[in-house]
This record gives sequence, structure tokens and C-alpha cells, in this order.
Amino acid sequence: MFLFYFLIGAALLLLGWMALRWYAEANPGQLITAVKWAGGIAIGAVALWLLVTGRLNQALITATAIAPLFVRWQALWNRLKNMQGPSSGNRSEVASSWFRMSLDHDTGAMDGMVLQGPRRGRQLSSLSLADLMAMLPDVRVDDPESAALLEAYLDRTYPDWRADDGAAADEAPRAAPSGAMTRDEAYRILGLEPGAPEDQVRDAYKRLMKKMHPDQGGSSYLAAKINQAKELLLGG
Repeated sequence: MFLFYFLIGAALLLLGWMALRWYAEANPGQLITAVKWAGGIAIGAVALWLLVTGRLNQALITATAIAPLFVRWQALWNRLKNMQGPSSGNRSEVASSWFRMSLDHDTGAMDGMVLQGPRRGRQLSSLSLADLMAMLPDVRVDDPESAALLEAYLDRTYPDWRADDGAAADEAPRAAPSGAMTRDEAYRILGLEPGAPEDQVRDAYKRLMKKMHPDQGGSSYLAAKINQAKELLLGG
């Protein structure tokens, strides 16, 4: 019996760890979808239990009585959200051989995870400017697109970094987006769920370009990726 409970506990801990890891890497759209599915499954399970135990009629009477309270709570919640102002909660994701970068639509903050090299697994925000500058020459030699992403992060986080980089920054090749972009990648770049309607694609594009257009101090590389994603999804 002890072994049975031990195995059950170990399985639950493993499932919990996997759920937390998925939660850390999931985008907001995926989290919302997961919560909706979990809520639907939970409601279905409770309804089935009530039906089997013969308490479904009592539950329906109780739900009818408290339904107005939920309606009032929803109205109050919507008013509070409107007072706080709109918040998309979305983020864009761009991946290269060296980095998986993200851009928060609301704050414009950029961050990324290093995918190779001695600092593999580290977040760019956890690295010092000296660490980032030490990594930049290797990235430039290995993959121009990754170098463009790292330079975009440096431009946004350390605006004066090019003064320390000297002539190397001016001589470094500026990568343009290369290769065929998939539709799934395009949706990730715009921070949207696959199959999002055209009006959401246009809204996301406009919102991102306001933050990433070179004339606004953004990155020409990321702006090109955003344009490429919009053209793919809208057909030009």
C-alpha cells in the first residue's frame, strides 16, 4: 500500500513539474486556451458526478439562484478592466539559431533565451553588458540573423552600446530576414493564436510597428520580420 501511494505521489509531482515548465514557456494565448479547456473539463466532471449521485436537480436550482451574482461580478470585473486601460497581454516571439526572443506588446520590453554557447539557457536580461558584448563577435561570425536579434536587444536595453563596440558595429553585416517563413511562425511574431482573423493581424501589426519601426528607435531587422509576417498572413 505504501508503494502505491508513493508512486501516485511521484506521478503527481512529475505532472506538476511538467505543468509549471509548460506554464513558464507558454504564451498568454496558450494559457487562456488551457484554462478554458480545464474549466470545461472540470464543469463536465462535476455535472457527471451530480448526475450519477442524483443531485443534478438540486445543483440546477442552486445555479439558477446564484446566476445573477455572477452576472454582477462580471460587470464589475469589466468596469475595473476598463479603468485600468486596455492590455493585450500578447507577446511576439522570434527564434534564430542562437536566441528565442520575445517582445511584450504592452510594455515594449524585449528579452530572450540563449540557445547555444557557454551561456546556453540564460536569459539575456540576466547577463551584464560585458557578457553580451563578449558574446556578440561569436554570434556575428556564426549567424548574421542571430547577431541582428542581439543587436536589436542591445539597442533597446543599452542605447549607447555601439560607442563601446567601435568600428566593428558599423562594419558588421546587417542581416535581412532569410528563408521561407511558416504561417505558425508569422502568428508567433505577431503574438497571435493560429487562425486569428485579419482584423487582429492588422491591429497587431500596427501596434508592433509603432514600437519597432526604425524611425521610432526600433530594429530594422525586427520591423522587416513583422512586415514579412503580415504579408504572409494577409497576402501582401
